[in-house]
Amino acid sequence: MHIFEGLPSQLDSSSVMKLKRSTFQELSFRTGLWFALGVGFAIPISTSLTSAFSVGVLICWFLSGQYRVTFELLRTYRVATVSLILFCTLAAGLLYTPQTLSLATRNLFKYRQFLMIPIYLSFFLDSRVRLRGIRMVELALLLTLAVSMFCWMFGIEWDVPSHDHAIFKNRITQNILMSFLVYLSAWRFLEKPRQNWFWGAILLIATVNVLLIVPGRSGYLAVGVLIGVLMYQKLGYKGILPAGACVLVIGMICYQSSDRFQRRIDLVISEIRNYHQTQDHASGVNLRIEFLLNGLELAQSSPIFGSGMGSFAMRYDQLMEQRGQMVTANPHNEYVMLLVQNGAVGVGLFLLLFWFCWRSTRGISGLEPAFAQAVVGVYMIVCLVNSLMLDTTEGGLFGYLMGLTCAAGVSATGASLGTPPVETDSDAPDSQAENLQNAA
Repeated sequence: MHIFEGLPSQLDSSSVMKLKRSTFQELSFRTGLWFALGVGFAIPISTSLTSAFSVGVLICWFLSGQYRVTFELLRTYRVATVSLILFCTLAAGLLYTPQTLSLATRNLFKYRQFLMIPIYLSFFLDSRVRLRGIRMVELALLLTLAVSMFCWMFGIEWDVPSHDHAIFKNRITQNILMSFLVYLSAWRFLEKPRQNWFWGAILLIATVNVLLIVPGRSGYLAVGVLIGVLMYQKLGYKGILPAGACVLVIGMICYQSSDRFQRRIDLVISEIRNYHQTQDHASGVNLRIEFLLNGLELAQSSPIFGSGMGSFAMRYDQLMEQRGQMVTANPHNEYVMLLVQNGAVGVGLFLLLFWFCWRSTRGISGLEPAFAQAVVGVYMIVCLVNSLMLDTTEGGLFGYLMGLTCAAGVSATGASLGTPPVETDSDAPDSQAENLQNAA
């Protein structure tokens, strides 16, 4: 099968779902699963802990022989294939960048999540492990929500005023993360409203935290996108209008009830209206517009392949020397960053990855595929106002959640969604492995 042909349900699962391992490799694989689950908890909490668990995943991936599963996925599963091609395209930018190799390589390392997606895919083929992975993310977000609400209720402030009741991350990052808790709690509550009243309460509290307590307009945008995705998932295209109405009603309620929310929305409107009437572009929206326009101008010199990995900061600095505007290494727009550094090819592959991640979960029921679509929706839109792939937490979360949730597409082969059957040297194939072969 060609790597870009066929549906996930047409994949040959025999070499993916069945892997012969020694006892040591089996132990390494099980340890890798625990490390992978630990990454899900660590990402919203600690960058250092995330790095440590990620290294553990890589070591166990190699020692367990799980790289054979990854290689098979790269050959047959388009999410894994395009993710690797995208990273290789970014890496090819090292060959023609004007930036020093050390700085360019450091910039490339920030996109390591595209390498991790195929690796996480190989560890989350079991539906039970996928659900536990989502639970670990939820646990970290619930902890963040609890501490944030506690600090707000008792007036506890951090030494850094800009954190505004954000706990482990800055306010922009926390609000994006918390928007996913809003979605997950809404999805669980709507499945069984009477039984899942707890998730209904979490939905309300998390929404209040994002919209009224922690000021982060990226979080506002993410919540709006997730309302649209959830309505679409529940009602199809008929849910688009109700989603728009829901966003409008929630926005009006927050605007009337919260001075902070009102000020931040008024500021957005004012800065957009007055952008061309003032030279003082020192705040968030004005700067993003300025970065966008200047970035598009830079991209015109190398529109196809870009100027090379890590070149944005150097080229932007050169342009700002002529104009006397603010210098930046981050345009707060992932598409502009990719367009300047890797051209239309880089942006096209980035969008193609989004498309395959979305398409891999179509026609599959359950939380994991639904959550995959939610993540794709948020990142596709919020990347217009933030360089999410460049940020450690947001980029790492994308790689983790795409590897976790899109693994449901691999499992949708008509075979069991249970743990990939494992043969040790002393064990014969069991009935589950034989069933998987027959299903393939």
